Amino acid sequence: MLDLDKTREKIIALDESSAKSILMITAAYLEMVKGGNGGFTSDKCVDSLLELFNNIPQLDEQKR
Repeated sequence: MLDLDKTREKIIALDESSAKSILMITAAYLEMVKGGNGGFTSDKCVDSLLELFNNIPQLDEQKR
C-alpha cells in the first residue's frame, strides 16, 4: 500500500526528467491494460504502479 503523504513528498522532490519518466511508465501501463491482449490485467497494473511509487527514492537518497 502507499503512504500518500510520503509518496507526495517524494514526487515533489523529483527532478523534471524523473517525473516525466514516471508519467510515461504510468501511461504505458494504462495503455497496456486498455489495449493489450489481456495478459497485463488491471490487478497487475495496480501492483506495478504501487511498486513504482513505493520505489521512488526519498529526498536524501535522490541527492546522492
